[in-house]
Amino acid sequence: MKLTNRSTIFEVIDQTWPAEEFHDLSNWKLRKSLNGGKRVSAATSIETPDISDIEFAEDKMTSWRQEKLFMIRSDQNNLDEALKKRGYRFIDPTNIWSISSKTLSLQQVPPVTAFSIYPPLAIQRELWMANGIDSSRMEIMGRVKTPKTTIFGRINAKPAASSFAAVAHKIAMVHALIVDRKCHRQGMGKFVMQKAGDWAYQMGAKNVVALCTKENQSANCFYKSLGMHLIGGYHYRLLKT
Repeated sequence: MKLTNRSTIFEVIDQTWPAEEFHDLSNWKLRKSLNGGKRVSAATSIETPDISDIEFAEDKMTSWRQEKLFMIRSDQNNLDEALKKRGYRFIDPTNIWSISSKTLSLQQVPPVTAFSIYPPLAIQRELWMANGIDSSRMEIMGRVKTPKTTIFGRINAKPAASSFAAVAHKIAMVHALIVDRKCHRQGMGKFVMQKAGDWAYQMGAKNVVALCTKENQSANCFYKSLGMHLIGGYHYRLLKT
């Protein structure tokens, strides 16, 4: 799977991890969310904007009491440079990893180790909260309108891992993958991803995709070890305050 400039990957991000509100205004797709992180509050360009367009987006984000934040794809060098000149700093470069759902589903998961469950169990919510996925992220999961599930991982009959997955445009995207600190280095991340691959394949998705900041070296090595391929990336520009 190759990522092209007009790839549906970014549409999949929006559908499987949606903002509270989307607004297509001027040359922008604007995301309005009080909480939940950069993916649900950053502005992205629909067409090549000029300076007045950037100011329009800035004013709208200010009116919503959001940070002035833009997501920049790898083919948007002109926009990136324009924002840099306006004082925006470069943050969170992110890799996009992909693998065939069939390939991932063929890998065997040990019995009673990983389960596809929706809605998530209370213990999964506790796992997420204890590992940096707060209630605002869980609210995002509830907003998803496309087919979705969570994967719950156990080891030695104890809760160990959790993730969320949803399908759009025949692509399954995995979000909020965590392995409890007490259960690291026991294969739980792999088992959860394999179960996600099995679910995705059953749902008719051709690929499973995950997003990972470049600075998270251990997670990038993990996705590579699963046989996933790096197909693209993006970063953000945030106005310095």
